[in-house]
Amino acid sequence: MGSVLLLLFISTICYLFWLQRKQDERALQLARQLCQQQQLQMLDCGRNGHSFRKINNRRRFITLYQVDFSADGESRYQAELLLNGMRLAAFNLPAHRI
Repeated sequence: MGSVLLLLFISTICYLFWLQRKQDERALQLARQLCQQQQLQMLDCGRNGHSFRKINNRRRFITLYQVDFSADGESRYQAELLLNGMRLAAFNLPAHRI
């Protein structure tokens, strides 16, 4: 019984790791698309943590990503990308120099 529970625990950890990697790849893809739409140069995209946020009057488990971009090739700005599962919840783009 103990070895079955241990195997189930290890399998769950591996599955959660796989899901997180898949979500990271989706965030990178969305960041590239959104920066291209805004005619920005994407510099970097990285996970910044998890939190519960209210979206459309419902509390949701959100993964936060920090997207670094440049508009003029000299400056560096930070945007915030929020994912709810694999779906884009929000993309907060700060004011930047064009």
